Amino acid sequence: MKLYLMTDLEGVAGVYQWESRDDTSLENHERRCRQRIWLAEEVSAAVDGFCAGGATEVIVNDGHGAGYTIDLDYLDPRAEVIHGQERPFWLPYLDETCAATGVVGGHAKAGTEGANLWHTMSLGIRDWQFNGISLGEMGLQAAIAGHYGVPFVFCAGDAYACKEMEELIPGCVTAAVKYGTSRLSALTLSREEACARVREASEEAMKRIGEIEPLKLEGPVHFRDERVEAAFDEEEPGEFKVLDAHTREIEAEDVIDLMYKIYGYPREWRPLEFTPGWQREE
Repeated sequence: MKLYLMTDLEGVAGVYQWESRDDTSLENHERRCRQRIWLAEEVSAAVDGFCAGGATEVIVNDGHGAGYTIDLDYLDPRAEVIHGQERPFWLPYLDETCAATGVVGGHAKAGTEGANLWHTMSLGIRDWQFNGISLGEMGLQAAIAGHYGVPFVFCAGDAYACKEMEELIPGCVTAAVKYGTSRLSALTLSREEACARVREASEEAMKRIGEIEPLKLEGPVHFRDERVEAAFDEEEPGEFKVLDAHTREIEAEDVIDLMYKIYGYPREWRPLEFTPGWQREE
C-alpha cells in the first residue's frame, strides 16, 4: 500500500519565521540546519505511523523551497524522497497507484489571519480559487490527488492549517504541532510531543482510507488568480483572461491541465516505473 507525503517547512514545530536562503550569516545557517532536522524528525514520525498502519511504501516529496530541506541523515530509511529543482510536475509520482496522501509541515492558505506563516505558493498571491472554492497549497494537493481518486487523509502543521483541512476534507486526521498567534509567532509543542502527535495521527489516518472521499473538482475548472501587487497586463493579456492588473482567470479541462497551463510543465513527461524495494538488493 503506497502513501504519498507532501512536506513543507512553515508548519513544523519550532519554525516561526520565514526561511531566508540568501542570508549567509552563521546564525541563519545554524537555524536552517536545525530546521532541516526538525522536518526530518516529523516526516520520520509520519512514515513510522503510516507503516504501523499498513503502508508498504511511502513516497516523500521534499516540497519546501529549493527542494533540499529534509535532512536525509535523520530520515526514516523506509522513506523514498523526491527532491531538487526543475521538476516536471509539482507532485510527481502522485497518481492512481497511491492509496492516500497527506502533508507534514502544513501551513494555512493566504489571508488566514492569526495563522503562522500563512501564504499560498508565494507571498505575492492574495487568493487562488478553483470553481469558486478558495484553496491553499494543501487544498490544491488534495484536488490533484482527487483527480486520480486518491483521498487526502492526514495533515500535520499549524492548528490553523489543520482546521482548514478538517473543514475541506471531512474525516481528515490532523496533528496540530503548533498554534499560530500571528503571522510571525506561534505557541509550539516540544519536539518530542510534536513527533508523538504526528506518529499517532498518521497511524490513525491509515484507518480512514476507504472512508474519506477524494476531493474532486468537476471539469472544466475555472481558476481565478488574485495577486497582492499588480502582476498582469490588461492591454496585452496573453493567452489568459486578465480582469485587472491584480486578477486573471484561466479555463482548463481539469486540475491537471490547469497545472500545465499555470506552470508550463512538459506534458510529455511520464514517471519511470519502479517497484517497492528498488533501492535495496533482495
